[in-house]
Amino acid sequence: MEPTAQHRLVLPARAQRAAHVLLLLFPAAFVLSTLPGVRPHAGYSFALDGLLNNLAYEAAAALCLVRTLGHDGPRRGGYLLTAALAVYGSGNVFWTAFVRPLPDQPYPSGADVGFLLFYPLVFVALILLAKGRDARHARSLWLDGVVGALAVGAVAAAAVIGPIVATTGSWAAVATTTAYPALDLVLLMVLAAVLALFGWRPPKGLWLLAAGLVVFVVADVAYLFSTATGTYVSGGLTDGVWVTGVVLMGLTPGWTSAPTGPRLPAWALLSIPVLATAAALGVLVVDHRYPLHPVAIAVAAATVLSALARLLFTLREVTRLAEQRELAQTDELTGLGNRRALYGRTPQLLAGSDGDDHVALLLLDLDGFKEVNDSLGHHAGDALLRDVARRLREIAHSPRSVVVRLGGDEFAVVRAGVGTDEALELATALHEALHQPYDLEGVHVRTRGSIGVSVLPVGTAELTTLLRQADVAMYHAKARQLGSFAYSPDVDEFASGERLETAELLRSDIAARRMLLHYQPKVDVATGLVHGVEALVRWEHPRRGLLFPDAFLPVVEAAGLMEDLTRAVLEQALDQAARWWRAGRPLAVAVNLSASSLGDARLPDRVQDLLTARGLPAHLLEIEITEDFLMADRERAQVILEGLRRRGVRVAVDDYGTGYSSLAYLRQLPLDDLKLDKSFLTDLVGDPRALAIVRSTIVLAHSLGLRLVAEGVEDEETSRELAAAGCDVLQGWLYAKALPADALDRWLLEHVPVPALVPAPVPDPVPALVPAPATPGPLS
Repeated sequence: MEPTAQHRLVLPARAQRAAHVLLLLFPAAFVLSTLPGVRPHAGYSFALDGLLNNLAYEAAAALCLVRTLGHDGPRRGGYLLTAALAVYGSGNVFWTAFVRPLPDQPYPSGADVGFLLFYPLVFVALILLAKGRDARHARSLWLDGVVGALAVGAVAAAAVIGPIVATTGSWAAVATTTAYPALDLVLLMVLAAVLALFGWRPPKGLWLLAAGLVVFVVADVAYLFSTATGTYVSGGLTDGVWVTGVVLMGLTPGWTSAPTGPRLPAWALLSIPVLATAAALGVLVVDHRYPLHPVAIAVAAATVLSALARLLFTLREVTRLAEQRELAQTDELTGLGNRRALYGRTPQLLAGSDGDDHVALLLLDLDGFKEVNDSLGHHAGDALLRDVARRLREIAHSPRSVVVRLGGDEFAVVRAGVGTDEALELATALHEALHQPYDLEGVHVRTRGSIGVSVLPVGTAELTTLLRQADVAMYHAKARQLGSFAYSPDVDEFASGERLETAELLRSDIAARRMLLHYQPKVDVATGLVHGVEALVRWEHPRRGLLFPDAFLPVVEAAGLMEDLTRAVLEQALDQAARWWRAGRPLAVAVNLSASSLGDARLPDRVQDLLTARGLPAHLLEIEITEDFLMADRERAQVILEGLRRRGVRVAVDDYGTGYSSLAYLRQLPLDDLKLDKSFLTDLVGDPRALAIVRSTIVLAHSLGLRLVAEGVEDEETSRELAAAGCDVLQGWLYAKALPADALDRWLLEHVPVPALVPAPVPDPVPALVPAPATPGPLS
């Protein structure tokens, strides 16, 4: 176990800079001496190839140690890499001092011990750098790495291994000569596997190590090839390339662990195993005309077999994901869709409808169901629910409908392409069908259902709004009398006379930027730290007090204020982020933008202007979008999102898993995060199917290089399951509700970071918090 940062030796920054300059002088001088025309005469020079060359190798090891000691993160990899460079340089010193002066130079010699010991130390250092990635990334990345690594090995073996290992002499000489290209081959394979594991976006230090290893292997192969053909000359370019490689390795430690480099699109990630397989097949084809070394043929064949295994694994995962998704959206008792199906299929239904159409949602609750359960037993209640589901399916099922059981005795029907009259006719038909008697094991039972009806234009309809209005209508129907139905405009929360006054109050507060923003922390699973928050809008009504979005967003939409509200929320959130930034607390703020704002092609420039005016780094803003927006206009979405990403703004998909064709757009659109919809966390601990689809979604996100955020986390068990499944960020009432900025500041001061996988101490009892109402809509 490494010592903590408080007990470590850490070099001062000034000492580090001085050491860098001093240690880089020796390698730079030697590399310069190997350039053509610099040396006064060709051939071995004791001053250059003896003293300066050895000083350059040991300086690379010392540089690696200096950078390791200047880093406050994990150091074991840096120490191992330092040891690898030191033993390699020691082998070169041994050769200069004890082997070269001999008239008959032995081979192998003690110098080869140091050279060969370099490889296992580097292998272990690479493994340490990749440690912990497997638990957070899909097995498909490992398979991609294996395929790519074997392909690199096959091509390299076909190109150079034949002439190099065609050495005669003692068994020790043949074994040593063969070991160098074999270890170089394995080194390239391990390196390719590690880079694939990082999604080809490793930290900057690993890029330097990769560059150094590739340069080192190139020089190694060039040296072995030239010695095999008798053309090697000391002090040439090969020696300079060698030193350049070890210096790049020496610069590896001390960098941040953040991914570096362009994010490869999905098609590029998928093309890597395809191209690797094509290269391996090319090696096998060449062998038919020009016989290659058996090692090259064996590695090429292994590449093809690994690619087939990768294909089978992918097909199995896709099939399993499709089956799990279907199971997760099906109600076991009735065979209807469940709540997830409602959220998943309704946007698809709306996307296929004409913009001038209307959509109706009918929310149905059985009256007297509890009495059936209590008097006849749960088996009779289950039979009643199955019969109700059958009647709903017979009457409401159509290509333009979604029929689901939400849970208990509550059902929902969504029908697109209908107006108010048609929706009420459907409600009447359902009402009459439900009133027909049921035969429950010889007992005839009659029951009724209370139905709430909501109708909205497809162009402005959102499922959360439809549900809220239908829910209010259903309970008004229950209040009137059992077994009736009500239409949502009759029971709207704001009376028609009050709506005009409410709209003007909202218009005034939006223009004056008086909307209230609360911020909910997003907790990193691995560290327990909070690096970002989500901004959620509230409104202080002069008489009703603090209102959540579901209470006032319908008025905002009806008054045409949604775009103004979105702009106000974005500006107020950026103002607060800038205050935190200037106070030394760089918290990234996530803002959920409405579809109307996201349809503006000038949005990236507007966002850039807002950031510049506040002096705020772009990475401290995250734009959250819904799948509905992505599917409405794929081309426009791609242009806008690419514009935001070019400016450094992060992009997240909110409520992931409830939209249409989720898997299709993930391949094409530039995204950073997926926010798993909270409906997936329902019964996560007790439902193996729910857990299976969450795990599959996390694997999918990580395979595409995306971060997975779970919102709505309310208990420790769910938190631990998500962490064990590889979720990256957690958000929910388990940690904190959405708080005003000053309350969040106090919460952050008291927050003790605890990794989600580490058992946390039981906290002292606190007063129970009443969850806020669901906050539908783009600004929820």
